[in-house]
Amino acid sequence: MFFARHAKTLSTTDKASFQAGDVVTWRLPNGNLPHTGIVSDKVAADGTPLIIHNIGRGTQEENILFAYPILKHFRY
Repeated sequence: MFFARHAKTLSTTDKASFQAGDVVTWRLPNGNLPHTGIVSDKVAADGTPLIIHNIGRGTQEENILFAYPILKHFRY
């Protein structure tokens, strides 16, 4: 994977470590499928960064950062 070779790998648990433009990958529960999103410059009411992603309903900006098990967190 490009990011594994060329980007910085960061914490997947520290909310403060996520910055706009970071790439996050998750493992979805249905079928154990991978999913990728980009951290937005906006945050939810609780301070969690929003994620820009497309999970089959078109591009969305949602509070899903910790909704699924995070596999990797990259900054390029």
